Amino acid sequence: MRSQMFSQLFFILLLSICNKMNDAMAANSSKCLEDQKMLLLQLRNNLTYNSEVSTKLVKWDQRIDCCQWQGITCNDAGQVIGLDLSYESFSGSITPLANLKFLSVIRLDVNNLSAPIPEFFLDFSNLTVLSLYSCNLIGEVPQKIFQVSTLQTINLAQNELWGSLPEFPSNGSLHTLDLSYTGFSGSIPTSIENLTMLSRVELRLCNFTGPIPSSMENLTQLSYLDFNWNSFTGSFPTFKLSKNLTYITAAGNNFTGISSDWEGHENLEYLDLSNNSLSGLIPASLFYLPSLASLYLSNNKFSGQINELQNVISPLVTLDLSANKLEGPIPEFFFELHDLGTLALSSNNFSGTVHLKKFTKLNNLGSLDLSHNSLSIDTNISESDLALLPQLSGLFLVSCHLQNISFLKNQSSLQMLDLSSSQLTGEIPNWLWDISDGNLRFLNLSGNRFTHFQEPYRFGILDFLDLHSNLLTGNIPLPPIAVKYVDFSNNNFSTLMPPDIGNYLEIAWFFSIANNQVIGNIPSSICKDRYLEVLDLSNNRLNGTIPPCLAELSSTLKVLNLGKNKLAGNIPRNISHNCQLQSLDLSQNLLSGQLPRSLSNCTNLKLMNLGNNKIRDTFPCWLRNLSNLRILALPFNRFHGNIDCSGMSSNWTALQIIDLASNNLGGILSRNSFLELNAMTVDPVAAHARFDHLHFESISVRPIYYQDTVGLFLKGQNITLEKIPIFFTSIDFSSNNFVGDIPETVGDLKSLYLLNISHNNLRGQIPPALGNLKQLGSLDLSFNKLDGNIPEKLASLTFISFLNLSYNELVGMIPRSTQFDTFAESFIGNKGLCGFLLNITCKNDSAVAPSEPEFEEEKLFSSTEIYVSVILGFVVGIGITVLPLLFSKRWNHLYNKLVDRLILRIFQQQDQDGRTSTSISEASWKKAAGKSRARSSSSSVPPSCNSPIT
Repeated sequence: MRSQMFSQLFFILLLSICNKMNDAMAANSSKCLEDQKMLLLQLRNNLTYNSEVSTKLVKWDQRIDCCQWQGITCNDAGQVIGLDLSYESFSGSITPLANLKFLSVIRLDVNNLSAPIPEFFLDFSNLTVLSLYSCNLIGEVPQKIFQVSTLQTINLAQNELWGSLPEFPSNGSLHTLDLSYTGFSGSIPTSIENLTMLSRVELRLCNFTGPIPSSMENLTQLSYLDFNWNSFTGSFPTFKLSKNLTYITAAGNNFTGISSDWEGHENLEYLDLSNNSLSGLIPASLFYLPSLASLYLSNNKFSGQINELQNVISPLVTLDLSANKLEGPIPEFFFELHDLGTLALSSNNFSGTVHLKKFTKLNNLGSLDLSHNSLSIDTNISESDLALLPQLSGLFLVSCHLQNISFLKNQSSLQMLDLSSSQLTGEIPNWLWDISDGNLRFLNLSGNRFTHFQEPYRFGILDFLDLHSNLLTGNIPLPPIAVKYVDFSNNNFSTLMPPDIGNYLEIAWFFSIANNQVIGNIPSSICKDRYLEVLDLSNNRLNGTIPPCLAELSSTLKVLNLGKNKLAGNIPRNISHNCQLQSLDLSQNLLSGQLPRSLSNCTNLKLMNLGNNKIRDTFPCWLRNLSNLRILALPFNRFHGNIDCSGMSSNWTALQIIDLASNNLGGILSRNSFLELNAMTVDPVAAHARFDHLHFESISVRPIYYQDTVGLFLKGQNITLEKIPIFFTSIDFSSNNFVGDIPETVGDLKSLYLLNISHNNLRGQIPPALGNLKQLGSLDLSFNKLDGNIPEKLASLTFISFLNLSYNELVGMIPRSTQFDTFAESFIGNKGLCGFLLNITCKNDSAVAPSEPEFEEEKLFSSTEIYVSVILGFVVGIGITVLPLLFSKRWNHLYNKLVDRLILRIFQQQDQDGRTSTSISEASWKKAAGKSRARSSSSSVPPSCNSPIT
């Protein structure tokens, strides 16, 4: 009874205490000052937000104490000291914040402020945290914001901000600085050492330059450093005094040096210095760090051998040394790194033989890449050791001289396998598709010598299948169901394309059977694929018409290449209004009719090649809205009319190659035709600095990369640019009916490399402005009616390696220069030209009409020819020939020219009679330079460099 009474008293006492605590908590929670609430409500009224997405603003209730609102923190006096509205996705003005003077913590991450950083933040005397990550802030950042003495955290990452870092005060309390993905530039000031509490620095993808200041090594509290993808230079510091450092990444800079001594970093777990210019030997001390789990040194210039190390006890899980200049054998101590999960050594100069048995020690290895070295893989391994090999998920042995692949039979976890360019021959074994219980997702066997598939076979659930550049024959295999990438190009498949092939490509992004011998029609089932970005069926024997549904598929297609087939009929007209095409190649077919006007919907087009067809249309001025167009190739068609599109707005500012050769185009070449070609007027040095090739690279799926190609008539011969440099420029208007003068404005095309306007009816003089084209490598103005002198400025074109001015009406002296003196046959067919190259002496260095001496020369030539032919009298020969030679210099000179011309005529006659001649006759030169030239067109993947520009 007594115990029961005690229990009741205790319960009453406990209840009383709880009630008093609740009263106290209620009293403390109801402390929001009215002016603070009004300011917060004013702030909310200024903002626009989605009430269905909001988790904070939507719950602000003016009937409730504002200190209990989501995202609000108050002090004991009821003053708002913390505001966290992150991820509310609001927009509008935050000006009311200026009056919340007691704010210490401001977090507004991932909203849409669309304004510069407000300067009223500088007035908050207690501000410790300012986090404005991804707020769509714009403009220059006030430097004073970094000098607020109370600030501990500044996060301005992922905004369109710019500026530079100021000198830091000695009383700075900053410990976190994040400016990643902004436009900040300049160097890091040496005064950063004043920020003695600094522990976390993130400057990823900014524009910082210069070296990392040595003073930064004095910061002992550093734990996290991210300098990725800037333009930092010099040697990378070791930060040896920062004992708490766990994470360092400085990839994608211009660092050239690295310390050899990394001892002391007892806590460093992650080091990434990839994509720099680091050279020399890899520091051995890195392999002794007791906590380092990830080491990335790829894409540098490290060289030499990695010396063997003893007693290495390293926790390395990831080691990436790919794309350097390392040589010698793979160090034996690598096989003692028992925790290793990823080993990437590709694209070095490692040599020797690698025995598979060594990998039995690396039980945790999941990914191995030994590609692109001088290694040979010894695949001879016993059954017992084979069972001990680690179960890999990724294996990359490109160019590794494999004898066989039977060692893969026991790999039950393999998902990615690349054995390309490994000299494998014979049949592709059918067990390959079933390894890892059919879970193989990525397979690349390209660049080998496989001839056929072992029957029966099934592809399984592959996402990526690349079999290009083998010797495969027979039927085109049906792709794996639900495949994303299929490349069967550059084989010997010679049958019909399966009519139902599209059923297997319904979610594919890339499909190519280019460079085979596939026959028949293009099946319409291929249009079932609504994700297809690249379709390449070029260089086969396909006939019939282009399926109209392919035009509708242009809403997803980025690359369509049907060139070098036998397709006929019209180009489909209903091209999607949402056309996404970037590269269209229908060249070298039998297509006819007009160009579909719906091509103007393809505003993303960079390459359009319709050459070598039977298209009959006027010049497509209506395509001038294609502002991204870089290559327009329409040669060997039946285009007619003029190309003057004056009066129409032109956006062909990116055009770098235009080929209209061998059509029926005519009219005057307007000066405006060249003024619009802005891409050809850029400074050559600046153009070459942006070295890249025209290509398509998918942003949706890796590794979809398509290399654009195009055929040109370059330096007198057909050539295919397997890679098109974005600085290469070319104009070919040859073999048309253009009349009038060559516009002076062509001289403004400073980066022009090739100019061919041959085989037209152009008149007038060669513009001296052509001498301004310092990058010109090939110039062909032959077979026109150009007159006047050859401008002296042309002789200053030191870069030119092909010149043809033949068969015009040019007169006067041929200019002399080192380059011009190599073009002896480039001036024939111009009766008025003279000079060293033609062995014709000029009169007063200019062309003159035939005068009396010339008449006498011709007369003398004719007479002497008779005398030589019939030998009429020794005395007459003495009187007419010998005596003038003895007493007259002029007659002596005329005699020498006479003999030269006589000899030339004899050899020309021999050439016409079919006898052997070492000189190029006028007729043979006309034939070589004439209209009958064959031209090649664009080809498809895989890219190569077989025809470099020389």
